[in-house]
Amino acid sequence: MISPLLTGLGIAIGLNLFVFIFAFRNQTDKLTDITYAITFALLAGFFWYSADGANDAYKLSLMFMVVIWAIRLGSYLLFRVMIKGKDDRFDEWRNDIKRYLRFWVLQGCSVWILSIPFIIGLTKSTEEIELIQNNKIVMFGMALWMVGFFIEAMADRQKFKFRLNPANDGKFMNKGLFSIVRFPNYTGEILVWLGIFLTVVPLLKGLEWLSIISPIWIAFLLIGLSGIPFLERSNKKRYGDQKEFQDYKQNTKRLLPYIY
Repeated sequence: MISPLLTGLGIAIGLNLFVFIFAFRNQTDKLTDITYAITFALLAGFFWYSADGANDAYKLSLMFMVVIWAIRLGSYLLFRVMIKGKDDRFDEWRNDIKRYLRFWVLQGCSVWILSIPFIIGLTKSTEEIELIQNNKIVMFGMALWMVGFFIEAMADRQKFKFRLNPANDGKFMNKGLFSIVRFPNYTGEILVWLGIFLTVVPLLKGLEWLSIISPIWIAFLLIGLSGIPFLERSNKKRYGDQKEFQDYKQNTKRLLPYIY
């Protein structure tokens, strides 16, 4: 199992370093998010294509879960940054080769950590796959992935459409799914990766259980590091003086209604 994981790490970091060279030379940040998504699709496609029993329904489903999610997210993020012209997160990084390089390396490592469960699933033997046919945990994982995918896609669409309307300039998004929780796209993202992990759970043995780091890692990134903290600071700066925003923040949970 170590060999496929090391291969995956090499692919993830290698692709991100390759794009970094182009991005830094051209001083652009328009490729960061699309590269993030492409790396997932490349890893899933590579390990599915090179797998034993690649045409097995389980492996096909697992591969498509990752690829469809990556295509949807990557297309959306690329379109968004093309409309905006730049990614504000990198305003202080573009000219600093060390900080910019560090971002790309960490992005490759992050993709790899999230990918560990599906790499394990796609590299299992046909015999092992046959033992989990109609497994309830697998079915639940796939269903959870579908719920997360729908929530994330719907939230992204609603927010992007809201931002494109000039009448909403200076307003914060509290419509649709955003009236239920403040960051529904992140709710969907976490459910997607929890679903992928659960889809692989019946196949895990020994140290492979450490792949639970995948859903834990995405939750940590979004809740504690680069997701919600960044947006909350940005929203406070933009809308903090609005009474309606203050009420919205106080009365609306971040990710799960009535819970968090």
